[in-house]
Amino acid sequence: MFSNLLKSVLKCTNLLEPVTLHRITVTRGRKQWLRPYLRSLYKRRIDQGPEPDRPRSAWINWNYDAEVFAFGERLGEKFQDETLRVAFTNRSYVEVEKERRAKLGLKDDLAELQLSNNEELQRKGGLLAIKYAESFLQHCYPKLPEEGVHAVTSYLMSEENLSHLALNLGFKDLILTQEFPPSMETLSRTFKAVIGALDHDQGLERSELFVQDFVLTQLVGKSVQDVWNIKNPMGMLAEILEKQQKGPPEPRLLWGSGSETILSTYMVGIYSDKDLIGQSFGETVTIAEEMAAKDALYRIFEIMNSSAPLPFGPRGRLLRLDVKNKELVDFPENTRAQV
Repeated sequence: MFSNLLKSVLKCTNLLEPVTLHRITVTRGRKQWLRPYLRSLYKRRIDQGPEPDRPRSAWINWNYDAEVFAFGERLGEKFQDETLRVAFTNRSYVEVEKERRAKLGLKDDLAELQLSNNEELQRKGGLLAIKYAESFLQHCYPKLPEEGVHAVTSYLMSEENLSHLALNLGFKDLILTQEFPPSMETLSRTFKAVIGALDHDQGLERSELFVQDFVLTQLVGKSVQDVWNIKNPMGMLAEILEKQQKGPPEPRLLWGSGSETILSTYMVGIYSDKDLIGQSFGETVTIAEEMAAKDALYRIFEIMNSSAPLPFGPRGRLLRLDVKNKELVDFPENTRAQV
């Protein structure tokens, strides 16, 4: 009993000891200086203008040797490093290096500049790509005249198309040239040089398949009708029918609708020896006649939108391209194209 009393007395003694007070400082969560500071940074960024377009080599972690090797691996091709370097070296870059060495007082007899430009590879790759593209189109469209084959090939080998391919394949940071960013001409020339480099290292077959996989596949989603714009379809049709010893083309209005409205529609058919060889719509009779003549030509050349797709992939590897199409002046006789 006495022990319990002693414990209660000790507890009361502890209650009488002074209590330590802790000061709590309340601060605002938003700092008043932050908004003006950020606004000042933004204004200075605007005053400086946009960030200049700098090459990837401007950063310290750039490794050109590794990037050149990785380029070939991305494409699945085995290039020799030296050949690929030459393919990426533009003539303007060599000239700038020579001028820089001259300013530094370096003579060629003391330290020769080991740089070659890609002009020879450009010429070789461009000729190879054009020849293979024409052979491929002649095989896939055996009745398409040479004029149509040349038109499609010119579209595929245009600067715009090749520069688009080069830009999306990562050529921009690998090209050694005086200008940056490289122009469309430089990109397209370098793309041809890479084709020439592949032919130099891996042979003709690999380079032709490269053209098939990257250049010719740009026709996916397009047709020859979209690329080849026939200037005078009625005159071309009359010339072909005459060489085939058939009657001249006769346009006839099949039917029309809404001639007094802004939504007028006319249907014109093209006849030869009383056979309907083409027909099409148009906002006016003249437009419908021109479109009908084009439809007749498309049927003769067998380049309709319903034609089979081009053979790419495994089927494209099995092609034997040894066909040469006729020009319009030597166009062979065909059977009538029935609608």
